[in-house]
Amino acid sequence: MWAARARLTPIELGALLPTAYRTLADEEAHEHARRTARDITRATTQPAFTATTLVDFYAALAIAPKPTDVCYAAGALLRCTDTGLEEGDGSALGASAAALVSAATATEAVTGDQIAGAALAVAAVAGPAVETELVARLRTECGNSPLRLAELDVMLTTDARERAWIAEDCRYPSLTDAWPPLTDRLAEYTPSPPFIELARRTLHSAADHLAAIHTGQVPYAADKAFTPADTETLRRAARLALRRDEPWAGEVLSMLLPQLAVAPTAARTLPSQGACIVLAQAVETYPTPESVAALREAHRVVRHAGVRKKIDRLLPRAERNLAQRSGTLLRLPDLGYGPDGTQRIPCGYCTAVLTAAPEPTLAWECADGRPLRSLPAAARRDHPEDVTAAREVLRTTRTQIRALLRGLEGGYQAGSVYRFDRWRDALATHPVARGAVSRLIWEIEYAAGDWRATLPQVDGALDPEPSPSAAVRLWHPARATDTERRLWRDRIADLRLRQPFRQAFREHYLPDLPDALNLVDLSEGAPSHSTHSTDMFRGHVVRIETVLGLAARQGWRIDEDELALSLPEVTAYFGLAAKLYPGASGWAGTQDVRLVRAGGGAQPLRGLDPVKRSEILRAVDLLVSASSYAWHNTDSDTDTDTDTDTDSATDTHLSGRSALDRDAWQELDRLHSLPLGQSAQLRREALHRIFAGHHSSGRVEFGARHLRLDGYAIHLATGRVTRDGDPVDITVPEGRTARPLPFLPYDEKLLERIVRTAEELITAEELIARAGTGPSEPPS
Repeated sequence: MWAARARLTPIELGALLPTAYRTLADEEAHEHARRTARDITRATTQPAFTATTLVDFYAALAIAPKPTDVCYAAGALLRCTDTGLEEGDGSALGASAAALVSAATATEAVTGDQIAGAALAVAAVAGPAVETELVARLRTECGNSPLRLAELDVMLTTDARERAWIAEDCRYPSLTDAWPPLTDRLAEYTPSPPFIELARRTLHSAADHLAAIHTGQVPYAADKAFTPADTETLRRAARLALRRDEPWAGEVLSMLLPQLAVAPTAARTLPSQGACIVLAQAVETYPTPESVAALREAHRVVRHAGVRKKIDRLLPRAERNLAQRSGTLLRLPDLGYGPDGTQRIPCGYCTAVLTAAPEPTLAWECADGRPLRSLPAAARRDHPEDVTAAREVLRTTRTQIRALLRGLEGGYQAGSVYRFDRWRDALATHPVARGAVSRLIWEIEYAAGDWRATLPQVDGALDPEPSPSAAVRLWHPARATDTERRLWRDRIADLRLRQPFRQAFREHYLPDLPDALNLVDLSEGAPSHSTHSTDMFRGHVVRIETVLGLAARQGWRIDEDELALSLPEVTAYFGLAAKLYPGASGWAGTQDVRLVRAGGGAQPLRGLDPVKRSEILRAVDLLVSASSYAWHNTDSDTDTDTDTDTDSATDTHLSGRSALDRDAWQELDRLHSLPLGQSAQLRREALHRIFAGHHSSGRVEFGARHLRLDGYAIHLATGRVTRDGDPVDITVPEGRTARPLPFLPYDEKLLERIVRTAEELITAEELIARAGTGPSEPPS
């Protein structure tokens, strides 16, 4: 039944739904028929209706209507392929629509976001009498919500389909078996001019009200600035303005969000916690550079710990989601920097010198141009406003570059491609962005299919110059050959170039390799193979709270005990053998990864764009690897992979340890047979380059899973050190006592830990050799 349900086309599902609801309304129907009908109503395929099936669907719902059925009725209006139904054939729907609205208003209040909006949409086809009665009741219930009342006045001037769009874009769906959202069509939906003007008036009215609260014209009361109904109206107005990228939206949100995030007094409360969160969520969904800056400022000033924690989660997602709106991502202010990427701010007799590239820095110099080692106390005392302004520019520069980089990296999942002229003007030559952009590898399409890679910081001016309309995209290892990947990694290492995010050494997963690879005999310098199979992610034991925390930061959400990652045109689902909810804890086994198209139906892994597929599997790999070793004190990007020689030696070594430590080490031993994952393979390549001198002398050797050094073996996936099979504890100096690191081609704590451990062992052995003593004990 489940397989047959998944094969239904949208039109077939729309034709079956009326029969299914009639069966569920028939108390004498056979239990098997009712179960089949219930399965049909829970289909994940997007339904579609003709004029005939829509009338039949309304009639079926009206047999035994529930208050939430009006939401299905409003959604069906948007999924009807025949236009003009509500105007031409309204009488065919009228009686059924009236019954559905009556059921929705049978409760004490109908101010719920989706039910009230859906009832207004269906009331438009039910007739003037039903609509008048519903509007009168809503006006009474929202009498103390001026923003909602103004919205009602505008909604009465629109047709049923536009009202249905408003109900579709709800915050909390009232349906447990809701149809897939019309995300793509919502992005293309153009509201009527009155609604656009309403959104502008709503947001400006809210900003004026908050300004009055902060100036003391209106008495302050915690969480009382806006009613729940007004909060929902604010949410809809902000989403509409940001989705359409209205030119006035950034300015009004820069006033709204910071004032919503902090009380006018020293209290840790907010004027409206609900309004602050819904506006932050609107910025997360439809970010612009201006709105992200406003959210960042709200995060800076907020005092409420719970709201700060929520904005902590929303802000990185908003910065990543900028990548899906390439037109807005490139709209970066210059922050006052000149064409050379510098800015000077006088601070009395000295000057603050800000430099944006290669990294944002702030230096001080005398009036005659001589550099100063630090800011003089006199300048700090006599010109505090100027000093604060200079430091604020530095902070803003760093946050803007960080947001840009998150957006660019998120472009891998979004499939972002830019026009060359816009890329050149907004990124490559931008005074703030060019320092980071020039250290990334870019591909430019000179002719159809002729992509050429370049590293702007080293390659300089392009020769020949591409046409202004040429396509530009970030280079990704999944699109490159083994030779190209190796050449770029060697070049980045030789140049000692630190890329803003992992690109040349990025994990990738190729589609056309066997599901299982024997990496035991992997020769030195051989390419780091990948696999398209998701079997590598199944069967790991992970810490649930670590998974959920990392998943929230990476953009995953919980969807019916699965983690879901939404990308354009496809959603990835990753299962855990546990009940998932915010705050869940404990251990769970990992399950399969599956892909679902935006319109419903399974998406084969092989049929996906190679970069998008690679990024999905990389995101899953990160969840599995980081959370599998949460108890082993390793950081992100580790893999569940280890190797040991004797269980008895391990048991002896663990006899004096705590139960938690014993469990951790024994779990490492249990997983010894798995091949290295992508993160560990890339770590192996990086270490091979870092210790090239020691490797050529035979001092350092690389096995399939270990870096071997003077009898010690350091595992490449966990950093665990063994000698002759026995676990060894190595104390690595940190902070000021740590030795200087050699150049690392990318930032990763586990890579740094392995390098420091190897350096510690090398130094210890050299001291022993100079002293002429026997075999060394592990350094402590």
